[in-house]
Amino acid sequence: MAATSNECKGFLVVEGQYTLRDDIILDTGAPNLTGGTLVSVVSVKYKEYPTQPISPNGENTVAAIDRIGVQFANSRSPVTENTLVVDMDDSLDLEKLQSHSEPLSPTVENFGFTFTNQISPILKSPLNSNGSIPTSIEGKKDDDTFSSFFNPVKRKKARNNITKTTSSFVAKIIQNDNLTKILANRQNEDTYLFFNSGRTFCWTDLTKPKDPLSRVLFTKAHPICHDVNQLTRSCDHLDVIIGFSSGDIIWFDPLCNKYYRLNKQGVINNSSVTMVKWMPGSENLFMASYSDGSIIKYDKEKDDQSFTASTGNDEERFRVSRPSKNAKHNPVSHWQVSKKSVTAFAFSPDCQHVAIVSVDGCLRIIDFVQETLFDTYSSYFGGLLCVCWSPDGRYVLTGGQDDLVTIWAFREQRIVARCQGHQSWVTGVSFDPWRCDERNYRFGSVGEDTKLLLWDFSVNALHKPKSPGSHRRASLASQSHATTVALRRNMVEHELAKNTIHPCLPRSEVAILQPVMAKSIDSDPLCSITFREDSIITTCRKGHIKLWMRPS
Repeated sequence: MAATSNECKGFLVVEGQYTLRDDIILDTGAPNLTGGTLVSVVSVKYKEYPTQPISPNGENTVAAIDRIGVQFANSRSPVTENTLVVDMDDSLDLEKLQSHSEPLSPTVENFGFTFTNQISPILKSPLNSNGSIPTSIEGKKDDDTFSSFFNPVKRKKARNNITKTTSSFVAKIIQNDNLTKILANRQNEDTYLFFNSGRTFCWTDLTKPKDPLSRVLFTKAHPICHDVNQLTRSCDHLDVIIGFSSGDIIWFDPLCNKYYRLNKQGVINNSSVTMVKWMPGSENLFMASYSDGSIIKYDKEKDDQSFTASTGNDEERFRVSRPSKNAKHNPVSHWQVSKKSVTAFAFSPDCQHVAIVSVDGCLRIIDFVQETLFDTYSSYFGGLLCVCWSPDGRYVLTGGQDDLVTIWAFREQRIVARCQGHQSWVTGVSFDPWRCDERNYRFGSVGEDTKLLLWDFSVNALHKPKSPGSHRRASLASQSHATTVALRRNMVEHELAKNTIHPCLPRSEVAILQPVMAKSIDSDPLCSITFREDSIITTCRKGHIKLWMRPS
């Protein structure tokens, strides 16, 4: 790895100066200029336990430890072998944990802390340390809710050793010469960064990102996207899924160098994977979107089988196909979402809905539990390329080929504002959960214009543009809008209106938001933006990863 020079070393926002700490690019391998580089970040906290070195067969073996993490802040109880240590940034939806725990006992004290009818505010952190939504335990039975957290889990492991593989799909793995020593000396917390560049998938420590722990080189396809399961993470086990341009998906554990290949040679879908994400609350299930407009739900522990989705009429806007109920093979479920490529999707903080965007210019909101389509919105023009939810689940952001970031109100089922500032396609959007509260929101966007833009958003501060028409017509329109909003609010108290198509509103009827900061931070088109508590991570199409430290 090597650092590269760039004119932009920082940018100034109202809260202070953001400073470039690391500028990373892989030394070898041609970049994938179509997909660019994306990152996944995971933090692993753990107690001090004896560790074991890498075994002679190339597997990293580390003594098992508590899977949840270190003792949470301000806790006075000592850490013992029987203490459940809760990471405040961990992927637990504690309000749901509380509701599911009631059948066990009103108060649970034998694990080192107490669940009561009142959850402490410190336990209500809505996001993980990398800004991702928390992972719920919805769908598990009351009597086994705690099993995956408190009891040893017999988990199926990936089958193939990547260091000894004879597969023509994997070229080789290059490990850090000091990997054994690095893993043996881990203390308190590690934050790992995973990223793709060209045909290479990299694993590195975020504190020393220019010295990768391992690199896997592939021969027949480019890694396009990836995700780490926040629920199953531990110091001796990480579940990473990687989607490829060939349609293949690899389930990979970098700590033991084992992997398993799904959708091999496109047996289920032979189009390119565009995004993969673990499903909230699940150790096994994940979703993958494809360039043919479909989304497929997989179980990492099932084998694949040739599958043909059901056909329907052209008027169907969302079609679900499922194998038999007790099927032992993938796919678990198949959604035909669009006739054009699905570009991105994001799960809501309530762990019930998924927002999906595609090249056809539509934002679709789907209840992924019931597998029903709720809302369809249209871009101002062109395709949509990126999407995310606000930390409280009230708003959805999209960006795309209209050079706009658009804010949508989920519950009110309407467009809120269009954000103008980019001069080319918007490729990445994300909320900054550490600068969001009940009334004000901070979010960022990046685009092919090489710019990073930061935005501050408050509904009360938005001003809808006024046309030169009569005041009476504006007044009537305002009254009509207020009535519509009131009806929608009354309706959503019972249930959201389903399967609604929302037309694209003209510019004169939608509020405009301007950025609080705009800065060209790279010489190449940007791909993604990730907020962390202490930093912002941006990536570009040629493989640069930049870490911007927040004001001290």
